[in-house]
Amino acid sequence: MQNDPTPIEIRQLQASGELEISWSDGFVSRFKDAALRRACRCTTCRQASARQDVIPCPQDIRIRSIVPIGSYAIQLCFDDGHDRGIFPWDYLRQLGRGA
Repeated sequence: MQNDPTPIEIRQLQASGELEISWSDGFVSRFKDAALRRACRCTTCRQASARQDVIPCPQDIRIRSIVPIGSYAIQLCFDDGHDRGIFPWDYLRQLGRGA
């Protein structure tokens, strides 16, 4: 939709292990890196969740890089080598609202 909020700034807060997103409507989302790693929706992570496998995710995991994916998402690459998760804006917004 045209009126959906979009990110205007994405900040990686290395010291606290958080990702902060400022949205066009003034809302600010803040995520722990470990929470985003656990929230990954790539095929591998979805299959592991469906099998009820535990995905190892230490609390001190960090986002290594953030790659823009078109105008709709970002790809997060973590320091455990996982780099398959694409996080669309609407999914991040839902996570940020606690949905």
